[in-house]
Order: sequence, then structure tokens, then C-alpha cells
Amino acid sequence: MKMAPIASIRSRAPLWALAFAVVAAAIGATLAAASAAQSLPYNILIPYYSPGTMPFHPGEELVYQASWIGVPAAGGRVVLRPNPRDPGLLHAEIEVSTNRLIDRFYKMRDYLDEDFTAGSLMPATMQIRQNEGRRHDTFNVTFDHREHLVTLVKHGPRGVQVRKFTSYNPSGPVSGAIMALSQPLVPGEALSFDAFSGTTRYVLELRVIKRERIGTPLGEFDCFRIVPSITYLSQGKVNDKVHDTTLWVSADARRLPLRIESAVFIGSIRIDLVNVVNAAPHELSSEQAHR
Repeated sequence: MKMAPIASIRSRAPLWALAFAVVAAAIGATLAAASAAQSLPYNILIPYYSPGTMPFHPGEELVYQASWIGVPAAGGRVVLRPNPRDPGLLHAEIEVSTNRLIDRFYKMRDYLDEDFTAGSLMPATMQIRQNEGRRHDTFNVTFDHREHLVTLVKHGPRGVQVRKFTSYNPSGPVSGAIMALSQPLVPGEALSFDAFSGTTRYVLELRVIKRERIGTPLGEFDCFRIVPSITYLSQGKVNDKVHDTTLWVSADARRLPLRIESAVFIGSIRIDLVNVVNAAPHELSSEQAHR
């Protein structure tokens, strides 16, 4: 799952979490006071979703492994915990790192954490640390729901860059993913989210294509095949940011994000769920329970 939000954007896949493209609003100084909040175009409407059954519980950890054209390339994990400073919030962490072989060509150590309300899944704050090759950037995102304002701040070699957006129903990479997974997933229907990450706003559509059975490192599962796409970006062309991407989510109550496949410049990247730590015993799928 995190791995999916960070790794998926590296491969131009727009889920989990979820897009990390950098858009500069100002260079060299903090312009928070001067920057005007940007709204969505008038013809883009974001539905409001009420949370369904929570697919994950605090303490659960999802472990992922990524391969490129069949070669192991990276590992990642997504952890959900209670926020120790505020019992009304949940705290999610995502970590992604390339392995020693890939480090020789492109070393990546990415981290994301997001706090969001336990009941409504409304995002509160988010922090991203991108250490990729020679790039070392930090992003801080705050969600002011009273003012309907999302502020995205980048700290990097060029100084501080700030973007502000007006949003009445914003999502973070993890809070948005959990909200989507808590909804009824019906083949032929689609979900849309006003998502934020780094210094970029993007409207993400998740279209449920069909139900099918696949084999995974955890066994065989009945799954929903879902195709994500970006229908709006705050800067840049949508066609430049989206490659062919497919997500498979278990069709049981767990709604486990089992696999992501995404086209890249050469070949494709596959991200597989390889372990679930601290899963509740009654939540195991029948496939896992009989292994």
C-alpha cells in the first residue's frame, strides 16, 4: 500500500497513496502569506463519500516487494497506528527503499506519514521525505477543513516553495486509499478523489473493471481489477503523468491491495503484497487460512 502510493508515482501510477510530482509556486523564499489559493475548474466535481467498514486496524502492517521486468528491485511497508498525541487520529507510515543491486544505479529511500481522523478519514497533516539519487526534499502538507484550505510546502536545495489550494473534500494518499477501499466496489463504476501529495493536486479516478481470480505470494484470491487514472493535475499535462496501471484488491472484507502493475519506460514494475503483520485471525481470507 505505501509502497504503492510512493512507488506507484515513481512509475507514474496514481494510487495510495498516492502522486509525488513537484510543482514550484515560489523559489528561494517562503511565500505562504502571498500565494493565492487555487480552486478546481468549475466543471470538475468531487463526490462526497462516507466511510464504510474500516478495512484495516491499528497495528496492522502490509509488506510489499517490487520487481522490474522480473528482477527484485525494492521493498516497502505500510503501517497503521493510533496517533500517540491525539486519540482521535490515526497515524500511517509508508517506507520504500531500493535493494543493493538497484542502489548502484538509482538509490531511493522514501518516507511518508499521514495523520487523519479515525472516524471520518479526513486528512490532518502529512510529511514526505524524498531521498532519490541526488534529490533530497521534504514536503509538509496541512489540511484546514474549516477554511477549506490545503497548504503544501516543499523544503529543498532551492529553498522553500509553497502552494495553496481550496478544497472542500480533500484526500491524502493513505486516507484516500482507505476511503476508497471502504466503499462498495462495483464493476463498471468509478470513484473520484481530490488528492494531494508533495506540492501537487490531482484528481484521481479509480474505475472498477471486473472481478477475477489471481495467484499471489499469499495464495489465490478473488479480486477486483481496478484501473486508476488522473483526470486533472494542478500543473503539467495529464498524459505526461499517467502510464498503464492496474491494481488488484481482494474481494473479501479485508480489501487487501494485493498487486499493482505499471508500465515504465522499459518493461513494467510489479508490486506484490508478500506479508500481513498483526492481521486479526478472523480477517484471514479462506485461501490464507487453509494454507
